[in-house]
This record gives sequence, structure tokens and C-alpha cells, in this order.
Amino acid sequence: MAVHIPIVSGPSIVSELRRTRRRHRLGELEWFEVAYRVYLAALVGGVAFAWLSGFVDDAEVTPSEVADVVSRGPAWLGLALVAAAALGLRSGSDGGPVSLEVGDARFLMMAPVPRRSVLLRPVVQRMRTTAFGGALVGAIAGQLASRRLPGSAAAWTLAGTVAGIVAGLAFVAVAVVVHAFGIPRWMATAAAIGLVAWQAAAAIWEIPGPGDRYGSLALWGMRQHAVDLVVPAVVVILAVVALVVCDRLRLEPLTRRADLVSQLRFAVTMQDLRTVVLLRRQLRGERPRSQPWIRLGSTSPAAAVKRPARSLDASRAVWLRDLRGLARYPSSRLVRMALLAAIGGFAAVALERGTTPAMVVVGVICYLLGLEAIEPLSQEIDHPDLSDGVPKERPWLLVRHLAAPAVALVPFAVVAAVVVTIFDTGHAAAAFALAVPIAWAGACGAVVSVVRDAPNPTKQQQSAASVAVPPEFAGFTSSFRFLLPVVISTIASVTILAMREDPSAAQAVRLALLDVLVIVATAFWVLRRERWSAAWQRLLEGGRQAQAGR
Repeated sequence: MAVHIPIVSGPSIVSELRRTRRRHRLGELEWFEVAYRVYLAALVGGVAFAWLSGFVDDAEVTPSEVADVVSRGPAWLGLALVAAAALGLRSGSDGGPVSLEVGDARFLMMAPVPRRSVLLRPVVQRMRTTAFGGALVGAIAGQLASRRLPGSAAAWTLAGTVAGIVAGLAFVAVAVVVHAFGIPRWMATAAAIGLVAWQAAAAIWEIPGPGDRYGSLALWGMRQHAVDLVVPAVVVILAVVALVVCDRLRLEPLTRRADLVSQLRFAVTMQDLRTVVLLRRQLRGERPRSQPWIRLGSTSPAAAVKRPARSLDASRAVWLRDLRGLARYPSSRLVRMALLAAIGGFAAVALERGTTPAMVVVGVICYLLGLEAIEPLSQEIDHPDLSDGVPKERPWLLVRHLAAPAVALVPFAVVAAVVVTIFDTGHAAAAFALAVPIAWAGACGAVVSVVRDAPNPTKQQQSAASVAVPPEFAGFTSSFRFLLPVVISTIASVTILAMREDPSAAQAVRLALLDVLVIVATAFWVLRRERWSAAWQRLLEGGRQAQAGR
């Protein structure tokens, strides 16, 4: 008797497996409940942003400034699309941007089913997510632009949304095409540098650039040119090409990214910022240099024998070790820090010229630069067992690790000051005088973010006490922990805001003292954090014992 085995197509099998996995992960969650949550979050977020943007009362630009925006704005705004394409080139050459589930990468990619049925949906989801993020950022930028530039808020919001969607799609489409065709990393890097340099030259010297039409599209809030629609059409065609060739994505990078992204999601869930940073570097294939940029003393055994028999000062030993670590920073990280500093300089110019929301950009840039610079401090926190072997208290050791990052931030502060000088020569002296204090004060948020994850003798007691926190306050606590370091870094941008109101030497001195006060307060918190935490726990324990006695 013949047995008939039903034959199921590859896409049906993959869809059924994913549906089952989603049901096991989310339970019996109905689609309308998910849609209601998304709607509620979008409504609350939109109302909150509209309410907060109402506090931005910047003056409208003058007719001469409007003419300058119309003539030079497209070239500068075109840098956004060129940067997205450059990031796509690098991401595709590194095996991105698609991240599969671990099971899909290890089993479905090796199963006798068409690869397109496995890869098409993740590529579409990646495009959808990136386009949504770009639309959100573009809508916010358009809403803020309508406060100063001619045109309605609706027109600017729509123009910003479309521009954000185009940039997000361009990033994913370029990355998928580069990955599918196996373009080498050196070639992708060279193409990315060439595109960014070309568009930057177009913005500075007013020559045609590859992103000019995109920049003109972003200005549709106050005038429209039909030829600008060529940019969305080209990006859509590129996205279709990416969907067609998605089955050519390579298995090895997909498997590696699946493992790293699964760890990254868990670290984000646990709010472990340090692990997130390390995993992101692994995704980019970023490793320290085998040979330092500058050789700071010899570490060979022969040199140690010839060295005079005297104990090295503990503080000097920490600083020397940190400087040696900074000397092994890879070139990609240094370039990234330089670009962040340049963007911070642009944001400072915008803030000085009346765009108050740019102070948030300055704060975020300072925070990111601080995370890159305090790598020696982060490494010390990552290895608590080594710290316990040092005959010094941990707070003393952590404070000593702040010196080398402060030195490392100086050249990038100079980069930001140079950018400010190029666009506003009248404030060159103030820019160079305040650049270093602003960079140091802005990095304090990163210090707080990293040090609070350091081992703490009272950590278990804190965890036990946090169990009693009501669920209604859990979300607020998580948001507060995430936003507090960024808020601390944003304090540095108050210096630029105050200089806009009173650009005098006396004001600059007062603001520099304010930055120094933030730096000293952060260092003092690092030094006293464990003592204050222990005192707080003793106070809580005493209150619980008194309540139990009653």
C-alpha cells in the first residue's frame, strides 16, 4: 500500500516555523492588542513631542538667511544621504545589515528550502524598521525646522518624513547589495570615503555633489522641485534590486551576526551598556592594533631587568597603562571619533545661531565621545578580579583612570573648535578656549553610565530591595537610568547656549568654571559612590528593623 506524504513548499515550512516560534515567544497575544499598544505609544509620544516642541521659541531666520539656506542647504543636507550610503557600504562589507535568528542561520540556511524564503522576510523587516526610524527622526527635524523657516508645520513634517524614509531605505539597500555581491572591505571603505569627501567638498566649495537632489527634497517644506523625486525613485529601484539578490547573502557572516545579535538583544534587555558597546564593536570587526601608534616605553622582559630596582608610583602605573591602551586604538575608531567631533562642531554652530534644540545633539555627541574615550576605565570595570589584586581601594583606582581619557579627548575637542571656526570666525577664540572644558564635562555622563555598573559590595542588597519596587515605577526607573547620563552630558551644551546670550570673556570664564564644577562633582561621586551606597543601605536596613520592631 502506497503511503502518500504531503509535500509542503519551502516558504510554507518557513512561515509555519516562524509562526510557531512567535506564538511560543509572545503567547496568545492578539494582533489588535499589539496594534493598540503601538497606537497608544505613537499617540502619547506624538502628543509629548508636540507639547515639548512648543517650548522652543527660536526667532525666525532673516530673508538673507533663507536665501543662504536655499542656495547652500541642499549640499549640506545631502550629507545625510551620502552618510547613510557610506554606512551601508561599510555594513555590507562587514556582513550586515541583516540579522537572522540563531535557529534560522544554523538550520534553515542549511535546509533543502530556497534561501529566498528564509532571507526575504528579514530583509523586508530590516528595511521597514530602518525606514520607520528614519521617518521618525525626519519628522522631528521637520517639525523643529518649521519653527524658524518659512512654510507650514505639516509641509515640513511631511518633507522630513519622506527624507528620513529615503535615507533609511538607502542604507539597507546599499548594504544588502554590497553583501550580496561580496565587495571587499577595502573597496567599500574607499568608496565610502570618496562619496563623503565629494559631498563635503560640494557643500564647502559649492560644486555639484551626489546628494544635492536629496538635500533639495528635504527642503520641500518651503519650496518644491519636481526633479527631486528622482532620488526616491532611484532608492526604491535599489531596494527592489536588494530584494532580488537577497538570496546571495553569505552564510558565514549571517551565522556570526546571529550569535552576536542574540547576545546584543539580551544585553539591551538587561540595560548592560558596556556589553552593548563591546558587541557592537565585534559586529564591526573592530580590534585593537597589534602595533601602537606611539610606543610609550618598553614592556619587554629584557627592559624590565635593566630598569632600576624601584617601585613604580601606582598613579603613574595606571596612567601609563591607560595611555598604552589608547595608543592601540584602531584607525576606524579614531575616524569615528573625529567625525563625531565634527558633527558636534556643526551642532554647536547651529546652537549658537539660534537653533536651541541643537543642544541635545551636542549633549549626545559628547556622551558618545566619552564612551569611546573612557575605554581604559571600562576595561578596569570589566575585570574586577584584577582590580581586587591591586593594593588600593577600587574608587581610588577608578578615579586614576580618568586622566588618560581626558588627554585623549583634547585633539577631538580641537577638531570641534576648528569646525566652529570655519563657520563662525568671530567666535574662534571662545571656541578654542571652551572646547576642552565642554568635552570633559560632556564626557562625565559616559563616566556615570559606566561606573554605576562597577562591582558594588551592596549590589546584592540593592537587588533584594528593588524587588519591592511596584511595577508601575519599574518603567520610570529604567528610563531614568538610561536618560540621566545623557542629561549630565547635555549640561555641557549650556555653555554654548549661555555664550549665545552673552559672548564676553567674563561669561566664558564663568562657564568654564561651571564645566570644571561638573567634572569635579563627577570625580567626587566616583570616589565616594560605594560609601554613599553603603550608608543608604544601612539607613534602609535601620528603617526596616524599626518597622519590624513595631
